[in-house]
This record gives sequence, C-alpha cells and structure tokens, in this order.
Amino acid sequence: MSKVHVFIVGATGRTGGPIARAILQESNKFRLSILVREASKDKPAIKELTDAGAEVMVGDISDPAEKLESYLKGVDVLISTVLVMVDQKPLLLAAKNAGVGRVIPSDFASTAPKGAMFMHDIKLGIRDYIKELGLGYTFIEVGTWLHVMFPPLHSATDTLLTHKSYPGDKKQKTIYSTMPTIGKLVARIIADPRTLNQAVVAYDGEISLGEIWAIAERITGEDFSDYYHVSTFIPDEELEKGTQQMQNVVKRIVADYFKSLYIRGDNTLANAEAMGRLDARKLYDDVPCADVEEEAKKHYASGAVPASTSLPGAAVLDVFKKAE
Repeated sequence: MSKVHVFIVGATGRTGGPIARAILQESNKFRLSILVREASKDKPAIKELTDAGAEVMVGDISDPAEKLESYLKGVDVLISTVLVMVDQKPLLLAAKNAGVGRVIPSDFASTAPKGAMFMHDIKLGIRDYIKELGLGYTFIEVGTWLHVMFPPLHSATDTLLTHKSYPGDKKQKTIYSTMPTIGKLVARIIADPRTLNQAVVAYDGEISLGEIWAIAERITGEDFSDYYHVSTFIPDEELEKGTQQMQNVVKRIVADYFKSLYIRGDNTLANAEAMGRLDARKLYDDVPCADVEEEAKKHYASGAVPASTSLPGAAVLDVFKKAE
C-alpha cells in the first residue's frame, strides 16, 4: 500500500511543528513534504525536519497559481497552519486544481458558533470556501491551549499575554489541548476515512481555570488569589476602533476568546457534540492525554514566557480594567 503524501504549509510554526514531527514518526504510513521560503531553507528547524525524512519544496504561499499547483501535484493531504490573517484561498484553489484529496485549513481553534469571535468567523469563511470548491476536507478544532491557561508568576509583567486577571467565576469548564497531543491526533485523523468531510474536535480533556490555578499554586508555591477579576470587557465602540490600531486588535482578540471560553462557555465537549463534531478521543482512545501537573512543571521551568514577543508593547500592555 502506497504512503499517504502529506504537504504542510507552516511546518516550523508552533502548531505545524508538532504535526510535522508526529507525521514523520509514522514514516511507514506517510510521506511528508513541507513548503519553505528561500530565506528559511537553511534554518536549524528545517534541518531537524529534513534529517527526520521531510522533503523540502522551496516556495511561498503567495507564489503564482501555477507554481502553487506544481507544488501540490501528487499530494493526498494538504495541511495549512499559516496565520489566520494570511489569505489561504489561492492555496486552496491550487489544491483543487492539483487534485488534492483532502485539505486541513488553518483552523485549530476552539469550538464556537458563528458570531462569537471575529477571528473565528474568518476561519468559518474559509470552511465555506472549501465546500464551495468541492474539496475533500477535515476541519480540526482544538481546546484552549493549556499553556495559556496557567497564571503568570508574580514576577511577570501584567500584559494581555501574561494577564494577572481572570474572566467569569473560574468554574466554567473548557476543552484544553497540548501541542504534542494535537500532533499525534492529527496524524491519526488525516489517515482515517471516517473523518473525511467532517469537523473533528481534538483535545486532551476538560478543565476549569480554578482547577488550573490550583495546580499552578502547588507547582510554584505562589498564591494567585490577589490576581483581579474582569467582569466587563471592551465597549463595542472600542472594539470597532480596534480594527484600525494594532493594540486594540490584540485586545479585541483576547476579549473575544475570554467571552467565548469563560463567559459564554462555548468550548465544551457537550457543545462540540451538539454542533456535530466528531470526538477524536472516542475515535483514538489509545492516544494518551497530557498530564496537567507535568505540563505545569514544564511551563514554569521554561520561564513561562509567552510565545509571541513580536507584538508592539503598547498592544499587550493595554490590559483589561479590574471589575468594580
């Protein structure tokens, strides 16, 4: 039986990297190609993947249509993990013209209905475009990334990425995910005919902020009870202004997620099942779940520095106001 040819765009990113590594570990099932910019082809992260068996295609998602189609000839599964603001439509159209059998768009977000989050609505629009093209697809939703749920240490600065605050009452459960687990689950999902033309929720478990913070206090020895409660988010008019200024866009994104996850309670297994998502845990019950305490130890041992450090300081320092 021939191997499934997988093509990843964004294979060295925070989401794409674990997926690429998990696929390479299944070399008896998959052949992996990755799209790499000319300026990045000699970077250590690329060498790590090529040493493990990945094939490099030098190019860019913004290349002309005919070049994109040439990259995708003979590909069975296209996985995109580019930033949500990057236009995926030319790549997806090229996949259609090249005869790709299944596409996984850059989704990997929490479960939520249309209108809950503006960034999520962009992803839902891409889903509609894929269906319009008649492409085979699998939409993969994930839980809240576990590392962003841990409270920052007192020594950290209060920012939108390391917020010393919490929304809601800390009792709302939410699905959570870790990067290595998502990689393993994606490797199973893309080879499974049951997931073709379906939306799948891939995750480790369900947990509340209160449970997470209690674990963090045990691991760090710090008491986070002085971190403040945010009950009210940005007024609607400021959200509109935020589309014009980077710092407000960041705040709007965080506000959207906070409302959806912890106020509305969108991202639960019950809601995912009600919306028709397949449960990856039921499909692949042999894939182990991450141990939350061990993940907490690794998180704080790493220095607990947020993944994105390229945002303007004014953006991330514009934190939410304390509840009255």
